[in-house]
This record gives sequence, C-alpha cells and structure tokens, in this order.
Amino acid sequence: MKGIKFLFKLVFVVALAAVVGFFGYWGYKYYVCQDPNARLGDDYTEFLGKCAIEAKDYARVRNLNDRYCIFVDYSIPSGTPRVFVWSFEKEKVVYKTYTMHGPGKGSTAEKPVFSNLPGSKCSSLGHFAVTKVHGTRNKRGFRIKGLDVANHTAYGRGLMIHRAKWVDTNCWREYIPLQPKCCLGCITVSSKGMNYLEKLIKGEEKQILLWSFVSEQ
Repeated sequence: MKGIKFLFKLVFVVALAAVVGFFGYWGYKYYVCQDPNARLGDDYTEFLGKCAIEAKDYARVRNLNDRYCIFVDYSIPSGTPRVFVWSFEKEKVVYKTYTMHGPGKGSTAEKPVFSNLPGSKCSSLGHFAVTKVHGTRNKRGFRIKGLDVANHTAYGRGLMIHRAKWVDTNCWREYIPLQPKCCLGCITVSSKGMNYLEKLIKGEEKQILLWSFVSEQ
C-alpha cells in the first residue's frame, strides 16, 4: 500500500514539474523572446543595419514613413521572432515578434513556399506598404499593399498584418504548425506583437514600409 502511495506521489510530482516546466518555457518564449532588448547577435544586427540603409532610401523615394520600417525574415524558424521593427532614428530594432507563413503550394512549417498568385494561400516576398485599411472580419488587422512585381496582388488578395491566438499557443515550438484558419499568406503575429504593431501603425502619419525576404544568415 505504501508503495502505491509513493508511486502516486512520484507521478504527481513529475507531472507537476512537467507542467511548470512547460509553462515556464512558454512564458520565456512569449514574453522574454519578444523583448527588443533580448540580443539578436552582433552579426545579425549588423545585417539588419545594412538592410535599414536600403530600406530608408526606398521609403524616401516612395514617400513612405521615414521613422520606422518592418522587416520579416522567413529564413528564421517561425518559433523564433522573425518580425523586426526598426527605428531609423535609433538605428536599432525596437520590437520583434513571431509570425506564421501561408500553407499553400506545398509549404511546410519548416519551409515556406512563396507565391504572388491569387488563391495560392502563400506568403509573398518583397516591399509592401502597410495601410490603415482594416479587414472586413479582422478589425485589428491592417491590409498591406505590394509594391513590387513579385507581390503586386497582395492588396487584392486581402493580405494583412493581424494577430492569431494560434501563434500565442504554439510559439514554444521550434516551428509554428501551419493553420489555414489563421493564415493564408498574411503576416500573422502574436497577440502581444499585434498590440505593439497596432499602436505603431495607427500612430504614424505615413504608411510604414514592410520588407519581407529570405536572408542568407
């Protein structure tokens, strides 16, 4: 009898430790990793700094926002923040968050496939202007307008920056599982990330440049 009680206590302690460990790790991924003060690494910070020089010139030519831009690097696993808000004035990342990618054309959680075709359910690469136009069903989302030949259908496809709780609950994984109900090619971010982005987008007079790419980092 004592042996059975001990076994139950042991199972309970192990289960409790597993639950505490899981939520501790989730909390670290959700709160700490989205903190802009968490180091990106000197090499990657330098890489984004070079991108920012090009982005600032591009924004000026297009009469876009000259205070901030947003980078999305799809070479980074989705379970790691890969959306970066860059301040031209401060010359650094001031916020970062997670994003999913679209499930179309054979995309997997590990490897996205990109497309500009309407109905492809894929994410697209290139330069976008973040408008203040909301979606019909997602009032906290903002539609994005493709500025390149490779993404010119983005606005017509209804691509947006918006949040999904799916990102919140799965950011602890190395790769966030694809979920068509949440993402059909949009910049689908965490709720915490959207809180920041919504305030930023609404607070800026000019449209913000969003540049998505696959780096060689």
